Amino acid sequence: MRLLNFALSTAAYGDTLIGLSFTDQIRRPGIEQHFVISEAAVPLVRSRGYDYTVLEPPGTRPAQEQIDACIQRFRPDAVVLADYLNYWGTLIRQYDTDPWFIESYGLPLLPIDIWEWENTPFRFDVCGREYEREISRRILDMEAHLRPVPVGHLTPGPGRGLPYRIMAPEPRPDAVRRSQLRAELGLAGGDRLVMIPVSAWQQPDENTPGVTDMMRRLADRVPDLLVHYLGQLPATTRFLFIGRVPPAFRRLPADQVRVLPLCPPDRYRDLLASSDLVLSLSLTALTMVRAVLMDIPSLVITNRFRVDGPADIEKVTAELGGLSGTARSWLTETAPIAPFRQWPKGLYDFVQRLFDGNNYLGTLGHGELLAEEATVARLTELLYDPAAQGRLADTRSAYLDRLATLPPTLDVFAEAARRVGLSMP
Repeated sequence: MRLLNFALSTAAYGDTLIGLSFTDQIRRPGIEQHFVISEAAVPLVRSRGYDYTVLEPPGTRPAQEQIDACIQRFRPDAVVLADYLNYWGTLIRQYDTDPWFIESYGLPLLPIDIWEWENTPFRFDVCGREYEREISRRILDMEAHLRPVPVGHLTPGPGRGLPYRIMAPEPRPDAVRRSQLRAELGLAGGDRLVMIPVSAWQQPDENTPGVTDMMRRLADRVPDLLVHYLGQLPATTRFLFIGRVPPAFRRLPADQVRVLPLCPPDRYRDLLASSDLVLSLSLTALTMVRAVLMDIPSLVITNRFRVDGPADIEKVTAELGGLSGTARSWLTETAPIAPFRQWPKGLYDFVQRLFDGNNYLGTLGHGELLAEEATVARLTELLYDPAAQGRLADTRSAYLDRLATLPPTLDVFAEAARRVGLSMP
């Protein structure tokens, strides 16, 4: 069986890794894999040992022509869309190409369904824009939806979803290697290390397409408030960033900040496994998912308030039972702001459907962006309070026990293949 995998994201490392992790789990004799990717994904795909074709940048050779040549050369039996949104969005928005020309080849399409599209309105609520254009509903015509867990639900629910473990268990450094890694970072025995993943898509500039003024403002201003919160943690706290870092974070005390360049996947995994806490501003961040799977505490900070002016600030103050002077000043200078579960994009309402009845939520610590005292307290206890750490660890353990009951990913793929008329080798 030959599978042609599309992983076209140009900015979301995690989405590409989800596609690769799926193919890693079904890798076996008789299943041959080839990837169609953007230039940004080359190091990641190459590190896994897969053959690949790189789409030339928009404005050069037509994407359809390049994909046609790839299909004629590789002659796949099926196409895997890793993931559905990236395939559709990249071709239609960046390459001005109708993505569904792929149907003309008569090949079965197997989408990786990160968002459980059957349960969505096919529209994102974006900060600064009520809703963006409707996403294609073509997935509803596809017989099998491969749903990675987490973040997806453990059970399929009604419809065509096939839940599978998002990635195989990742090897962790032993105690000696972990100590070496922490020593390389200059950590002493009592230090606590917080990894703060910030992706390229979370740092838009004036040339980034589809970005609203509010998204740019939130991308710029939210780190200012977060730095104020982080500055209240014990002096033994260290903060780890990998890749490009929002400038505000460099205002943290220099001896507490560790900034490393982008690194190979294995080293990133080891650095993650050496951390004491992952702090994210995106509820669906893959680094946070990986931390949960490694049994590492995680905390996500989101914002549930829409603030357009002074009257809304008073409503927030009343609902939170008070608002710190810093948070109030920040709001006054930053408003208008919209709720977000994915900073700085938004997706507050959209993501709600994905997390209704989803046990994954309980594995995470939660912080409210505008609740300074409560958020700092939650950060502190997850780093320094064994009782609080133990309670969250118990919830993670229960979730991981349930995750372990999912069938092997190869069996899930075999069911997907059966649904679209393919025979396993």
